[in-house]
Amino acid sequence: MADRVVPWNNLPTDLLEAVGKRLKTKTDVSRFRAICRSWRSSVPPFDQKQPRFPIRIMMKLPFPVNCFFLTITEDTVYHLVPPPNINSDDSASTSSTRGWVVRLREGESGEPSMLHPLSSSFHLKRLPKSVFPKRLNLLEFRVFELAKTYTMYHSDHSVSSYRVAISLSPDWPAIMVVAAGKLYHCKLGPDIEMCTMVDTSEVFEDVICFEGKFYAVCHNGTAVVVDPSLEMTLIASPISPDHGSSVHCVKNLVESLGEILLVERHRRYLFPVKFRVYKLNAVERKWVEMEGLDGRILRVGKNNCCFF
Repeated sequence: MADRVVPWNNLPTDLLEAVGKRLKTKTDVSRFRAICRSWRSSVPPFDQKQPRFPIRIMMKLPFPVNCFFLTITEDTVYHLVPPPNINSDDSASTSSTRGWVVRLREGESGEPSMLHPLSSSFHLKRLPKSVFPKRLNLLEFRVFELAKTYTMYHSDHSVSSYRVAISLSPDWPAIMVVAAGKLYHCKLGPDIEMCTMVDTSEVFEDVICFEGKFYAVCHNGTAVVVDPSLEMTLIASPISPDHGSSVHCVKNLVESLGEILLVERHRRYLFPVKFRVYKLNAVERKWVEMEGLDGRILRVGKNNCCFF
């Protein structure tokens, strides 16, 4: 007997609900619900439990004595892949079939704005007609969410040099900030919170959130993990000075394919002259230098780092 073919709109409800529970992003939920009526009724709209960005926090450094506010924005980086049979009249002949990397930021009103993928401050008012199709129907594109990045702004709208990481986990919604070499923590909630200093004995350079915990790295490569009780545990020893640790070295942490990487930028004056990338060996508590990126692309910005 031939196998019975079940139409997509007649799939069992329990199967659709099981798939829906594994959708973690707003993009995936929206595209799932757009298939048909039965799929839409099986999964509720994406529930944004966390406070809506931008959010504001309060900082008080050891100097100056006055408190000041910072605004944190959230950007989402997407990879848009066009369908193979895209109409040549709607796109330039030079458009790549590999698609485009776009960066979107949702404002207070919910309206998204598009930024340059490599800049947190360069807003795109118009899409280049020579590159993008005239109509951009996201239901016709394959959409991949690559990364989320966070940027801090001072009250005068200038970009802050502080590093920030955010945990959106319901078990520990929190913010960690590296400012003036010190690590600060505050709760993530609907109200403006004051950041408090976590540790004063080390000079930190960067912090990220990975699997519900915060990981911070010091200027010499020492790395620690911070748990919800704000206890620190050493996870990596310092990098040997003959491997590039110097006053002209800037460090960034990044999560890539379930691994924690450390990116070192060696500068001469204001210009980068060399990059080194290390992978965390959690068992031996050390950084292991990588010879290549295994096909990955790392975008290293002034205040953050992410992978494509």
